Amino acid sequence: MAISGIQTSAAPQTQPKDPLTQQTVTQDDFLKLLIAQLQNQDPLNPMDNQQFAAQLATFNSLGQLISINEKLGGMQNAQAAAEQFNAASLIGKEIASGGNTVSLASGGTAKIGYQLGANASRVVIGIHDAGGKLVRQIEAGAQSAGEKSAVWDGRDSSGRQLAAGLYNFDVSAFDANGKAVAASARMKGVVTGVKFDGSEPVLQIGDVDVPLSSVTGVRAAAL
Repeated sequence: MAISGIQTSAAPQTQPKDPLTQQTVTQDDFLKLLIAQLQNQDPLNPMDNQQFAAQLATFNSLGQLISINEKLGGMQNAQAAAEQFNAASLIGKEIASGGNTVSLASGGTAKIGYQLGANASRVVIGIHDAGGKLVRQIEAGAQSAGEKSAVWDGRDSSGRQLAAGLYNFDVSAFDANGKAVAASARMKGVVTGVKFDGSEPVLQIGDVDVPLSSVTGVRAAAL
């Protein structure tokens, strides 16, 4: 007698993972495939010795590659830890880096760095606020070629103390004939902190962030 009105469904079966469909093949996967190949080979036509030796060599090479990969991973972790340690050791040191931003503390001063490509009879430093407005122009006088620095007292052209924050600067240099001399801005300042939330440590000079890889010089901070 037929029975109607009752529906049955088979429980879903979990399909075993096929090593061949995975993105990577481990040593265990390779060994399982090799054993399965040996178990299912034709007894009358067994695997050629040279072919078997080649597969064993491949298995050995796979193990070596996995070992090398693990060692490289350990080296990368050690290098990252060393970079963090080195970055933390720079707190309290004065560093130099490419860039034209300075952080002015409330009522404080800011150190401005730059490099001259040749001797200059006149060096002029322009300081701009966040909106790009020129707030101060400093005549630094005649200077020889090389790494130089100047201290900005944090005041504008009228002598008023400016608010704390980030300011940009540019440097212009001229020889005795008024011809331009190559001049490039450099950020200089004492490291006040370090951030580790990116791909590399980031040093902090007040509110200015400086990637560790961009540091061009380190020296003891002036007392």
